Amino acid sequence: MTSHQPPGLKLSLLLAAASGALTAYLSFAPIGWWVFAFIGMGALAYLVRGAKTSRSSALIGFVFGLAYFVAGVSWVRISMNEFGGMPLPMAWFAAVLFCAYLAIFPMLACAFTAWARPKSLYFFAFVFACTWAFAEYLRAHLFTGFEWLSIGATQAPAGISLGAQLFGIFGCSFLIVFLSVLALEFLRGVSKKIARTNDPTDDSAGVSALAFGAACSIAPIIVLTFIGPVDFVSSTTNATRISLLQGNIEQSLKWDPARFQTTLETYEKLIREAKGELIILPETAIPTLLHRVPPEYIERLQSIAKAKNANLLIGVPIEERDRYYNAAISLGVEPPQQYRKVHLVPFGEFMPLKVVLGWFYRNLQIPMSDFARGDADQAPIKLNGQTLGMSICYEDAFARDVHRTLPDATLLVNISNDAWFGRSAAAEQHLQLAQMRAIEQARPMVRANNTGITAVIDAKGRVTDRIEPWKTGILEATVQGAKGYTPYMVWGDLPILIICLAGLGIGTAQRLRRGAPTSA
Repeated sequence: MTSHQPPGLKLSLLLAAASGALTAYLSFAPIGWWVFAFIGMGALAYLVRGAKTSRSSALIGFVFGLAYFVAGVSWVRISMNEFGGMPLPMAWFAAVLFCAYLAIFPMLACAFTAWARPKSLYFFAFVFACTWAFAEYLRAHLFTGFEWLSIGATQAPAGISLGAQLFGIFGCSFLIVFLSVLALEFLRGVSKKIARTNDPTDDSAGVSALAFGAACSIAPIIVLTFIGPVDFVSSTTNATRISLLQGNIEQSLKWDPARFQTTLETYEKLIREAKGELIILPETAIPTLLHRVPPEYIERLQSIAKAKNANLLIGVPIEERDRYYNAAISLGVEPPQQYRKVHLVPFGEFMPLKVVLGWFYRNLQIPMSDFARGDADQAPIKLNGQTLGMSICYEDAFARDVHRTLPDATLLVNISNDAWFGRSAAAEQHLQLAQMRAIEQARPMVRANNTGITAVIDAKGRVTDRIEPWKTGILEATVQGAKGYTPYMVWGDLPILIICLAGLGIGTAQRLRRGAPTSA
């Protein structure tokens, strides 16, 4: 078989930047062309396989990653500039610096794969898929983690999302990379067969064999897409009438003392109009510490809830022993309960490395940015016959944060405030991650979001109803809680971690085996 001629390094870097940006922009929400995740990762694999050195491959991976994250999550600058008071050039600098840090993980995956240089196509696909998935896993855990833009999330709720029920989001990432490499070779094999000449050096039989073998790799994509998420629920709980409130309080006004009374009145009006037996308000719906809220207001909400024979779940910061918590509290016909956010947002809810990053904090003024971490082993909130798997803000972007509420939880509940990121793609991407959590755990999820997107997601990750962003409203729904286990709920990330470590081991062995004769 004739070998392909890879592009030069400069062209490779240009192609890496283009494919990285397009992969993030097209395959994730709001566009959500999940097939493009396979195209983008196949393009990156092609460039890595054609790179002449590990250093070139690392550079390709970094450029791909930088373009990928700048296109996908540079909206972090909005909270720093518009709501944190940081000058726009400095906010852009901080955002690009953050994206450059995130790009290190694709760089490491590409560098290791090029260093191992597996000769077999299938070993290359396996090693690259393992290193990519493992790099995503590390990115989701190091320094509190950032799981946003994990390539597996593109499959919610379509594509090969069944893989999420089996192996979680990182398992989906592994499958995307592995199958995209083989699918690319299938297309290359077919194109070579079509363009075959009478060149006696052309190994058409080899091309045909490669094309046939790689064609088989497309079958899993088709089969998994056709099957989709399956029903792992063994039994269901009673249905609950739920009202999700979207107050639509702009972030620029949310913490304005002059606006405080108007905010209270907005939510009181929505609570009075709500028809559900469980009424859920967004994160920090009451934008001050609970003990500073006028007692008569809390009493009024309690009276409204009891008159409706309902419970309220309200996002509000609380203070205890000079420590502040981002929390959700319940009021109504059942005993009061609360959940305190466990996974805090660095630079938004707590300030790490204050000595090193003093320059950054001096230019950043974010309200309520010094929260304490809630206990990871909190008792679950139980309301209206449902055990709630609570998450606040971007906790539902992390598989492990939602996973810890299972198997007890019958209904996943997220309260958020995506107004921090303006009219960017952040809210749609956040919803996509919530869909992935519902798929992984086979649980319905309800989300109350300040400016949107408030939504109801079924146990297969499908959005059954939503309130569009930047609208005030109430989303009424009847939700059936669920019990049962998915394979991912039982094993968590352990199976995919074992697979990834096996891939790293195979890659290392391939390198060492090839290196011994060369040095002799």
